[in-house]
Amino acid sequence: MHAHLTPVTTTSDSRRSADLDDACPGRPALASTSAPAAASSPAAAFSSTGRSPFSTAPAVEASSFNVVPDRRGTASLKWDFAVERGRPEGVLPLWVADMDHATAPAVTSALLWRTRHGIFGYSEPDDAYNAALTGWFSRRYGWQVEAAWNTVTPGVVPALALAVRALTAPGEAVLIEEPVYYPFREVVEDNGRTVAAVPLVRDANGVYRRDLAALESTIEATGSRLLLLCNPHNPVGRVWSRDELAALDEVAARHGVVVVSDEIHADLALPGFATTPFASLGRATAARTITCTSPSKSFNLAGLQVANILIADAHLREAFRRELATTGYSQPNVLGLTACRAAYEGGEAWLDALREHIAAARAHVEARLERIEGVEAAPCEGTYLLWLDCSGFLQTAGLTPDELDDVMLHEAGLWLDDGRIFGAGGEGFTRINVACPRATLDAALDRLEAAVAAVTARAAERAGRGRVALSA
Repeated sequence: MHAHLTPVTTTSDSRRSADLDDACPGRPALASTSAPAAASSPAAAFSSTGRSPFSTAPAVEASSFNVVPDRRGTASLKWDFAVERGRPEGVLPLWVADMDHATAPAVTSALLWRTRHGIFGYSEPDDAYNAALTGWFSRRYGWQVEAAWNTVTPGVVPALALAVRALTAPGEAVLIEEPVYYPFREVVEDNGRTVAAVPLVRDANGVYRRDLAALESTIEATGSRLLLLCNPHNPVGRVWSRDELAALDEVAARHGVVVVSDEIHADLALPGFATTPFASLGRATAARTITCTSPSKSFNLAGLQVANILIADAHLREAFRRELATTGYSQPNVLGLTACRAAYEGGEAWLDALREHIAAARAHVEARLERIEGVEAAPCEGTYLLWLDCSGFLQTAGLTPDELDDVMLHEAGLWLDDGRIFGAGGEGFTRINVACPRATLDAALDRLEAAVAAVTARAAERAGRGRVALSA
């Protein structure tokens, strides 16, 4: 049963609302230009000096991540558009990278304050925004970034496309490592460039590794000078170590390859792991890197469309900004700026609690999969996306990888992301989003277990009939 969540108004919120009502019974009164803004006004809360009142976060209740929201009827891509996207009505959606968790309280509070102001004109990142941004990377990653490096875009995928157009010519090759987040291939091919795909390899423990020899030979064969890096990696869940990234950097430097590093999942390294921003390896590396960041995955803000693209090198930055200017885009979404600042000022405790919740969900899935024959999770170090290897199930059931998504949709009633869309190496896999309440996750696992058992049983029955017929 899905419970509807309703906004909670605190006593202090009520007092602030009453104060505002008392101050403007008829029409808004214009403050004197010499008078400072009242401390309780939304404008004052987001003045360009000092930290916002949302930088001090309340204690995080772990149980809040198991509240089941009702997202239907909110124009949710994840929950409201199954039929429009060719899926059966009533499927349980755990596909797109969009959490079924309300964002951090600091973000909600900040947005409430900003909306009460009631004016949503053109906005730019100000000094307070820049301080929140640079402070976040300094505290969380030990990476000293400069505000001047930043260009705000509506998202990371648009930034990937802009980088491809800015730094390559039509027909040129762009390196990607497959299986990988499917827009990597799309932004290359949709812009008239050629994909140079290098396969990741799995070791004996199922851990994905980079094949540097294959990467280097592909660079030499194609002449590519641009690599799209997924760090941490979606969908395989690797949080690349500093040593792994340094080895990649050595190859890229020798061949003059610019790296566009998608680090949208950086904040979601699981406890015990830490993301290394690629550009943080050193000044020379930073000079050849475009780093794509956003709070959208870690704080569930994708609909507010804000990403921070960090480019240390002035020439790369200018090329990127010229390409952005051709689109006509200028000022960012004001609520996106508000949410990002609040997340980076007051969301750390909430984020760390979320990471613990995701780690527990991952462990829970792995335990449940012990009862599901032929399905296992690849080792996961980051993101809330699990990469499920279903090859054993397919073999037992006598199915091909092309039939896996049909089983998930029509037998299990699950809308997942089929592995084939992630490119070479994705066949026989499916990706599941575990950033949801435990009740939702268990419902999905119950459906998966029942479907695998039913399909496997039918396959065994068919095989048994076949053996009888042959011996008759």
